[in-house]
Amino acid sequence: MSFFEWVCALVFFGPFASLIMLSACGFTSFRANEKIVKRIVAAGQTVGFVTSLIVAAVMIRRYVTEGTFPVIKVFHYHFFSFSHHVVEFSLQLDGLNIWFVLMAMALSNIVGVFSQHYLHRDVGFFRFFYLIVLFLVGILVVFMASAFQTLFIGWELVGITSALLISFFTVRRETIDNALHAFWAYRVSDIGILCGALLLAAYVPGEVFSGFAQADKRLPVELVYVVPFLFLFSAMGKSAQFPYSSWLPRAMEGPTSSSAIFYGGLSIHAGVFLLLRLRLQYELPEAMLVATGIIGAVSCCYGVLLSQVQSDVKSALAYASLSQVGIMFVEISVGWVHIAAIHCLGHAFLRTYQILKCSSIIHQYIAFEDAHQHDAVRVRARISHVVASPKFFASVFSTAFDLALRAAAGRSHVVAALETVSLGLQRMEERWLVRLSHNKELR
Repeated sequence: MSFFEWVCALVFFGPFASLIMLSACGFTSFRANEKIVKRIVAAGQTVGFVTSLIVAAVMIRRYVTEGTFPVIKVFHYHFFSFSHHVVEFSLQLDGLNIWFVLMAMALSNIVGVFSQHYLHRDVGFFRFFYLIVLFLVGILVVFMASAFQTLFIGWELVGITSALLISFFTVRRETIDNALHAFWAYRVSDIGILCGALLLAAYVPGEVFSGFAQADKRLPVELVYVVPFLFLFSAMGKSAQFPYSSWLPRAMEGPTSSSAIFYGGLSIHAGVFLLLRLRLQYELPEAMLVATGIIGAVSCCYGVLLSQVQSDVKSALAYASLSQVGIMFVEISVGWVHIAAIHCLGHAFLRTYQILKCSSIIHQYIAFEDAHQHDAVRVRARISHVVASPKFFASVFSTAFDLALRAAAGRSHVVAALETVSLGLQRMEERWLVRLSHNKELR
C-alpha cells in the first residue's frame, strides 16, 4: 500500500481503533478513569478528522486537474461466496461520501469536546462515550460503504446506538418507553433496506457505487419498482418523515450532546444519504420520484406546523429538522442532488450547534419563557396580516396544536400496525410450541 492509501485507511480505522481500545477498557478498571477515556476518544476522532481533511484536499486537487473525483478503495474483506453470490465488506471514498465523512468527523469532535464537560463525573460517562464511538463507526460504514449490502451493517449500528442513547437516563420510565418507540420505528423501516440490499445482491452481485457521477445504470426489470420503494420506505423511517415523525421528539429524551449529533447532525440525514446514493447509482422510475417529493412536501408542512406549537426548545428544533429533511427529499426527487448534498451538510452543522446551545438558553436570557417568545418589535413588523386574515392564522394554529397533541399522545400507525402483527405471530408461535411439546410428552 502507498502512503496515501494508508492515510485513506486511517479515516475509518482511527475511530475503529478507539472503539477496540474502549472495549478493552470496559473489562478493566480503566473504564472509571475519565482522563484515559477522553484521550482514547480524542485520539481516534482527531486521526479520523485530520486524515479525512488530507483525503478531501487530494480529491479536490485531482478534480481540478482531471475533471472527475476519483473512487478510492479503502478496505475490502471477502467473507464467503456460494454459487454466483458474494458476501463481502468493502469501503471506499469518492466524490459524494468524502464530504459526509468530513462532516461526521468534524461534528463528532465538536460533540466529543462538549460532552467531556457536559457529562463530567456522570455515572454513565464511559457508557456514553463508548456508544458515541460505536455510532461514529456505524455512520462511517454507512457513508463509506461501496455497496448497499455493506451500508446495511452501518445502518443497523446507527439504529442500535440511537435507541441505547435515548434510554441513557434509565432512572425515568419515559426514557425507556421513548427508546422502545424509536427502536420499533427503526426495526420496521429497516425491513426496506434489508430486502432491497438482498435483492440487489441476488440480481446484480459485485456492483459498487460509482461516486458522484450521474446515474447511467438501469435496475433489472424485476427490481425497477421494488427496490426504489423499499429504500424509500427505509429512508422515511431513519429520517423521521411522515408518518414516522412521532419518534423524533421522543428521541430528545437522551443527553443533549447525543441529540445534537444524532437528530441534528448525522443520524437523521442517513435517509437523505441513502436516497442520494440510489439517485446517483440508478435511473429511478417517475412514480418513486413523485412519491419521494410528496412525502418530503407533506413532512415539511407537518414539521413546520408542529414546530410552532412546541413548549420546549429541543422539540421545536426536532420538528424543524424534520421539515428541512423533507425539503431535501423534494430536492432529490426533482434531481437537484448537488443542492440536496450542500443543504444536508449545512443543515447538519447549524442544527447541531442549535441543539448544543439550547441547554444554556435559559441561563442566557432572563426573560425567556418558552421556545417561541418573540421580540415585540418583530411582532409589530410582521406583514402576515396583509397576506391573510387573523382568523386564518388562528385556524392554522389550532390545527397545528391539535396535530401536536396527537403526535405526543399517539404512535405511528405504521409502527403500531406492524407491532400488533408481530405480537400476534409471537403468540401463535408460542401456542404452536406448547402444542408440539405437549404432543411429544404424550408420546
